[in-house]
Amino acid sequence: MKKLDDSRMAQISLEKMVDKDTLISLLKKGGVSDPKVLEEVEVTEENLIFVLNQNKIKVNESFFVELANILGLPFLSKEEVQGRFNLAAALPYRFQKENLILPLEVTDGRATIVTANPLNISAFRLLRTLLRNKRIELYVSSIEAVEGAIEKVYRDIHKNRALWDLYYRSPDESAYQVLYPWQRYLVIVSSLLILVLAIINYPASFILVFSLINIMYIFVNLPKFYISSKGVHGSHRTKNIAREDIENLDEDTLPIYTILIPVYREARMLPNILLNIFNLDYPKDKLDVKILIEEGDEETLREAEKLGLFGEPEVTPSNMSKEEYRRLLRIFDIIIVPEADIRTKPRACNYGLLRARGQFCVIYDAEDNPEPDQLKKAVIAFSLSEKDCVCLQSRLNFYNPNENILTKWFSLEYSYWYDYYLEGLDRVNAPIPLGGTSNHFKTKQLRDLGSWDPYNVTEDADLGIRISRRNLKTAMLNSYTYEEANSRLWNWIRQRSRWYKGHIQTYLVHMRHPKRLISEMGLSKFLLFQFTFGGNIFLPLINPLLWAVTILTLLVPGIFDFLFFYPIIYVCMFNLLVGNLVQILLYIVPSIVKRNYSGVLLAFTMPAYWVLISIGAWRGALQLITKPFYWEKTSHGISKKFTENRIAEIKEGKELSLATEQNASKKFLALYIMSGIVFTKVFYDLFTKNLNLAGRLWSTPLTNLLLLIWAMTIASFCIELLILLKKFVLSR
Repeated sequence: MKKLDDSRMAQISLEKMVDKDTLISLLKKGGVSDPKVLEEVEVTEENLIFVLNQNKIKVNESFFVELANILGLPFLSKEEVQGRFNLAAALPYRFQKENLILPLEVTDGRATIVTANPLNISAFRLLRTLLRNKRIELYVSSIEAVEGAIEKVYRDIHKNRALWDLYYRSPDESAYQVLYPWQRYLVIVSSLLILVLAIINYPASFILVFSLINIMYIFVNLPKFYISSKGVHGSHRTKNIAREDIENLDEDTLPIYTILIPVYREARMLPNILLNIFNLDYPKDKLDVKILIEEGDEETLREAEKLGLFGEPEVTPSNMSKEEYRRLLRIFDIIIVPEADIRTKPRACNYGLLRARGQFCVIYDAEDNPEPDQLKKAVIAFSLSEKDCVCLQSRLNFYNPNENILTKWFSLEYSYWYDYYLEGLDRVNAPIPLGGTSNHFKTKQLRDLGSWDPYNVTEDADLGIRISRRNLKTAMLNSYTYEEANSRLWNWIRQRSRWYKGHIQTYLVHMRHPKRLISEMGLSKFLLFQFTFGGNIFLPLINPLLWAVTILTLLVPGIFDFLFFYPIIYVCMFNLLVGNLVQILLYIVPSIVKRNYSGVLLAFTMPAYWVLISIGAWRGALQLITKPFYWEKTSHGISKKFTENRIAEIKEGKELSLATEQNASKKFLALYIMSGIVFTKVFYDLFTKNLNLAGRLWSTPLTNLLLLIWAMTIASFCIELLILLKKFVLSR
């Protein structure tokens, strides 16, 4: 056994017992036939073994045996190392992983260390500092042996932390328990009271429920309309990074950026991931890309091996040389997420975050195509933001919006949500529920927040609320990520069910202690949380009841006369007429701004889409009872438009001239106003006739006030549209 003190380390470094040429000769002797990457100037004898590992070049054990003999150091086989790695957790994971160093034994006076790179003198100096100048006894082993031992120890540590960190740190913020006792009792007692009332007096129970629903509906809709109108003017925290800012950026000063990409049963998406990362305008040597593959996902693991993500690639892209492809592959770190009681995206992301190296990190889904300069924009935006801004939400939309009617509806909904509604939430200082992808974080602050909740199936929304509770900030980033819109109905319903199940989880978690929530958020933000986040859960669940009452009232005159008493009739009419028309108008606004004028007519068909949303919402709510932590997998790569050319077409479409669309936009605006008037008159006449109210409602002062409010509401939104038209059409 050799003892490595400072003089011994200096001898290895200064006398150059093994130079670079000697190492390359040993590698060729050991079967490495194409070591071109090692001949680059920046490769030295001290980092050569690291370069081998980064480029995923497999090195036989015989190379390390000969290297140990030349240096006069003992060698340990893989089996010997794996029998003596119990102290691996004594040193930080990153230090061991990056330096290929593993502690075997530590006593009062000495430390026994095994390494795959005995020429890494700078690491040994740091190691002596970490070990408080203990005498170091050094062994040599292969990369496979050292990495395998480190992984074996930290696998279970990181597995448990990914699953339980948030729960042990703050159990009240974990969705591990679906309902707290008082919430459970509230649900049971309320249900029993309504049931007893229904048995005693059925009409009274129906009147109570129907009236409460309509009152809640108006309290949810009015803030929603106001927030959306604010979003038209943009967020006061949106970071609009100009092209000049990016061009003036010094790439040498850019930090390491971690990209987390969780995948499960998505083998066909791996080439798409490689292509999109390759297209990012960010120094590749400063990217830390973690592809998170679930243990047991053999199909994806086989595809990763075929592409060279574990070693020598079996295929090379036609537009790259072998060396270019190998340089690209070195930035990818394939992490196999061990099996646990649950299999969810946030658990995988937590596992990857524990191994992240970047100052900033971002999540992308497998099908995501972010704009190439998005990471640079995020770095600049963070540098310009306040210290309490810990997250940037990129805008999302789809590269296949016109594939079928479902993708058209989905795209229209996304345009409204990410381009205006979230902007409005930020403008009124309401909590912002994050989207499931393209969230950019300050890594340290994300860890301080407890990372993601592995038991919440919409971990993004939950994290957004936690950020708000800590009085930290989320800002919108003027960069798009293009996703794949679900083009298959059942796949869409499964996805929407998971979203609503997760939103209910999030609401229940944060409403466990209402008083505490008010003290953390403040009363204003607390109420906004109820009317926005809570309201968006409430509406799709109660819509089917209101639709049923409306349809039956039209088909069977008089059946629900007892429901429409004074003054609830006016609330119902306001919700029916103003609520629906304004909601449709909200979908028209992004269509006008983006010059997607076909979306204006499409907005009038959105009520059919609301039916699908309610189906998904009810399915998710029921699943919360039976399978609260089940992650319904959304299939990706099924679109017929899944091509790079299609994405380019959509991006180019944003820059189309509006000169030929001026007349069309004016016609669409006029069509909307006329349709609103006709719809209101016809439906009102039909509805009041069936309620036997037609002869007296039009003449009451309250009815006239209702119509005046409706007219003013519609007029205000029409003015917003005219302003937009002037800005985006008439001025060109």
